[in-house]
Amino acid sequence: MIYESYKDARAAFLQAARDRSAAISEHPLSEARGREGEVLAMDVAVIGEPAAPKVLLVVSGEHGLEGLPGSGAQLDLLLRMPDPPKDTKVVLVHALNPWGVSHGSRGNEDNVDVNRNFLDFEVPYVRNVAFDEIFPFMCPQDWTDDAVDRAAANGKRVQEEHGGAFLLTGTTGGQRHEPTGTNYGGAGPSWTRRTLEQIVAEHLASCEKVAFVDWHSGFGAHGELFHLCTHAEGSEALDRVATWWGRDAVTRNATAFQGAGGALPNWQGMFATFLPGLIPNAAVAGSVIEFGTFPNTEVRAAIMIDRFLRFGRTNRSSMSREALREQMLTAFAPTDPAWRGAILARAFEAHQKALEGLAAW
Repeated sequence: MIYESYKDARAAFLQAARDRSAAISEHPLSEARGREGEVLAMDVAVIGEPAAPKVLLVVSGEHGLEGLPGSGAQLDLLLRMPDPPKDTKVVLVHALNPWGVSHGSRGNEDNVDVNRNFLDFEVPYVRNVAFDEIFPFMCPQDWTDDAVDRAAANGKRVQEEHGGAFLLTGTTGGQRHEPTGTNYGGAGPSWTRRTLEQIVAEHLASCEKVAFVDWHSGFGAHGELFHLCTHAEGSEALDRVATWWGRDAVTRNATAFQGAGGALPNWQGMFATFLPGLIPNAAVAGSVIEFGTFPNTEVRAAIMIDRFLRFGRTNRSSMSREALREQMLTAFAPTDPAWRGAILARAFEAHQKALEGLAAW
């Protein structure tokens, strides 16, 4: 089941974990409260032997807007998964960005995109100049009925002038110089990153083999799964996940962006690429997996609305702020029961294939 609020989703996750006799740890975010005034936390449920050498790590809610479907997939796994073999444990980390899940925003309480925050902040920042090109039209101060169309027209111009990779790096790659902008990577490690590093150290540091699933939503065909796999071509990790989910599934990153001619952004600060460095003594394989919702244009419009609702000045459109909010939320977590049933079924299958692959590893 996919719940409509962080508060209810968290309660259901914790109850299901208790019912499974999972080992539970709660990591409260003390600096902020939820949309309903509720306590916010990153919660961990562990099923299996603590010292098991193999682990399946499943995380949700890095991008808060995408957190409720990911929570639903974790809840479904808790409710339906058989107990793992003695050499395997399952670690579920619920709501990496609890403020964003609760308030319905991609970023955290400081507008940090926590999936652009896993960086070495000691290395001098190279300014994302592509973001400077797209900022005026992706992040308008006033919202109008033609805001999305104007952004699309300007995006087309930038792509024609600089190429698809330049445009995509500007719109989604990550940047660290505009705190009110989209994909803001922050000025230092966020609470999410610090807390997740502690969790990884506690539950994964002694493991030998780590499989992971990092749930997101937005990319891919409606109701289908889209694997956004960050393992390098020819790597052992990519070959391994190809045996779990299919080589075609894990090697189609270039199809993520319609109309970009196969271009991809230069993503910075993603958890999936940072994780192996946190556990250097383990073999790591897995993928970001997206629940497909709507075409890129609609998802991009939702990201623009999110930024406007947080930092914009005046709504001059024919839609109320609440209607804009509903449009934004629906882009990442459709309410259609058919969509929800499909993605939960496919998520359970993806989890099972990862567990089967882990058993054979």
